[in-house]
Amino acid sequence: MIDNFAHGGDILIAITAASVFAQIGIAFGVVLRSRRNKDLRSLSIGTTLSGLLAGVTEPILYGLILWYKRLIPIVRVSGAIGGAIIAIFDVRVTTFVLNNLFTIPVFKPMYGYILGIAIALIIGTILTFVFGFEAKNSEKPLEAKENTNNLQEGAPTMIFAPLSGEIVKLENVPDPVFSTEAMGKGIAIEPENDTVYEPFDGVDETIFNTKHAIGLLSHEGVEMIIHIGLETVQLKGEHFDVFVEENQKISQGEPLIKFNNKAIKKEGYKLITPVVITNSENIEKIKFNESLSITHGQKLMELKYIKRGV
Repeated sequence: MIDNFAHGGDILIAITAASVFAQIGIAFGVVLRSRRNKDLRSLSIGTTLSGLLAGVTEPILYGLILWYKRLIPIVRVSGAIGGAIIAIFDVRVTTFVLNNLFTIPVFKPMYGYILGIAIALIIGTILTFVFGFEAKNSEKPLEAKENTNNLQEGAPTMIFAPLSGEIVKLENVPDPVFSTEAMGKGIAIEPENDTVYEPFDGVDETIFNTKHAIGLLSHEGVEMIIHIGLETVQLKGEHFDVFVEENQKISQGEPLIKFNNKAIKKEGYKLITPVVITNSENIEKIKFNESLSITHGQKLMELKYIKRGV
């Protein structure tokens, strides 16, 4: 992209905008379809606005698309069509910008860009509204589902620290994706070590191909994302090593991911690591460890109550 800026403008940022607006369309489609589910509708409205106004689509990706996996083909189709239209018009930009409503004027020709992102958004919205998204994690291990249905009301669930380091309140994480709790409630750790450990007995449900984040499911039905650093998705897996596979059963305390702390910081990325419960709307009460620092394996939070049917 940088080289393209020096030779007449970059087309890659313009093309990838179609994916951004396809995700926004999906979030808006969920808004239209989830009228009876107030929590999901509220999440979808917030993520739609963050995408339109800031170009931030991580809450859509983590909170909707990777959770309701029927949406994955929709984002592929709508993003591909919109991207193809943008490429046909040879839309260019001469500086790096995030793709949102406010940056539309910097793309030339602007009409080709608007047409591409509008079609991606519209197709994403229509396909989501028509075909739905309710086949929720159909590939979840049966054991996890059965344990979820057998939860005892009022039974406490312990979450142990996946990292050693300084504890940071989620509201103080310098990223609105996490600080606004758009993805769910949780806490963050400024790591002192270089390894992420399993925080409970469960299943490693989603391992991102960029290795910077992992989605977990406990046997009690707690769903969690551990996101190593901020914007580290841009490293494309460099400096990360994953020790587990998707849908692998794992015990609390076993290593999940190792990362090169020094190398990541040297490239300018912050390593503060949010630990977020993505189905926290089903958790009645969360008690966080109030210490300033923690060692991996120590109790990080206690979930006081989990509603049936999580």
